[in-house]
Amino acid sequence: MRSRPALRPLAARCLGRTATVFAPLALALLLALPAAPGRAAAPRDDPAQLVAAAEAKVEQGDAAGALPLLERALKRDPRLARGYLVRSTAHHILGEQAAGKQDLERAIALDPSLRQAFLNRGAVAMAEGNNEAALADFQRARDLDPADPGGHLNVGMAELLIGRLDDAARSFESYLAAHPAEAQAQYVVARNYAMGGYAGLAIQSLQQAVALDERMRAAARTDANFAALEANPRYQQLLAHDTWRPPAGTRTARRTVPGAYLAGRGPLLQATLDALHALREPYEPRVEVTPEWALMWGAMRIKLYDSPDGQGIVELSAPPDRMPAAEWERRSDLLLHSIAAQVALRAKQPPRR
Repeated sequence: MRSRPALRPLAARCLGRTATVFAPLALALLLALPAAPGRAAAPRDDPAQLVAAAEAKVEQGDAAGALPLLERALKRDPRLARGYLVRSTAHHILGEQAAGKQDLERAIALDPSLRQAFLNRGAVAMAEGNNEAALADFQRARDLDPADPGGHLNVGMAELLIGRLDDAARSFESYLAAHPAEAQAQYVVARNYAMGGYAGLAIQSLQQAVALDERMRAAARTDANFAALEANPRYQQLLAHDTWRPPAGTRTARRTVPGAYLAGRGPLLQATLDALHALREPYEPRVEVTPEWALMWGAMRIKLYDSPDGQGIVELSAPPDRMPAAEWERRSDLLLHSIAAQVALRAKQPPRR
């Protein structure tokens, strides 16, 4: 029997390019704004530019400041559907849910081709647990722009929450077909399955995402949508193993240092971070730390772990096209030397607990 966790709709995917965060109910929800034609100053008598200026304020976090501009725009042109759409978003951000929903209805009534309004209304319905209504709105939005693969993702999530698993799987496959060999796309599908309570399908999709880009494993560790899988043995196994194998031609370097990793509590991890900072060697903020090893990514892939005799090991690698061979030799040697020097400074310090 599958369990269904508390749902946090994937509205960032559902609702398009520009998103604004707010929490209208117990669920986190994102409502997107329509793409604005420009950011010019708003003349007093130009409703369209008043709306564009209001949208800019909403995107900057000033929803309250956007409302007077929208009032002026809609007073001059009461049939400006886009104005109601932007005002709806501002109202939702301010917690004025009834007014926000009313403006969404006005926007749709005035312009039934306004795709973003259907996406936003579907997200609101999903947050309220009305998944049938959400599905209808997402289907309408998909029909208004069949070329957008994100439409299949939104429809699939609603189908999943209704319990139409086969339909949802087909929708997700349509989405993935537009993103071949894209790790992030597989990850989003995995997250949707996890949100819907389908552990096996979530893990299967996440495995495919990790096979395409191992950083997706690190992302899953801190993603609350996967929290319900934490006790699942298959999920634990996926998180515990570094399955990456260097492709042919990968440049590699390795050094043993007299400072242990010790699940991140030994001197090796902090010494490596300090060396990277000292050398201004760029790396991504996310560092994957496990009991057995740590990984970080930048111009080089850096792996830290312990040897059987308790010494620290640093492995560096990079694809051959990342940098010329001479630069690789210089940068990898310099980093390994700096890490060893930093470890030496900490060798007498007790492990952090």
